[in-house]
Amino acid sequence: MKKKKVLFLCTGNSCRSQMAEAIVNDRLLSRWEAHSAGIRPAAAVHPFVARVLAESGISFKGSPKGPEAVQGTAFDLVITLCDSARQECPVWLGSGGRAHHDYADPSLVQGPEEERIDAFRKLRDEMLAELPYLLERHGDRKLE
Repeated sequence: MKKKKVLFLCTGNSCRSQMAEAIVNDRLLSRWEAHSAGIRPAAAVHPFVARVLAESGISFKGSPKGPEAVQGTAFDLVITLCDSARQECPVWLGSGGRAHHDYADPSLVQGPEEERIDAFRKLRDEMLAELPYLLERHGDRKLE
């Protein structure tokens, strides 16, 4: 069975899309090949991303990239992970399916370090539970 390709797109490609890419490539690699990009890529991935993924046994080596890094790749599905990316989603992403799931940005949480990292853990846990469902639900959908 040929793997399907999914692109996770958000604004900065520093938290949510990086985490989604790593989770799918670790847990669903037999069926999906995940990529990520940001509409306006940040300078670096948030340091809590690697930390909370490692807590779940998921290795991480990502770096922020813009849509041009994946231009020319045929995706079966593009999932926007924030409302900003949904509104600015590049039109050249092809004829694959599109889906949207707005995850809260954990990097916006203020307070002590433990509260901030808990926001990243919450995102990780939500994605671990929800991404397999999102991919199954939308994986065969085409643009109409």
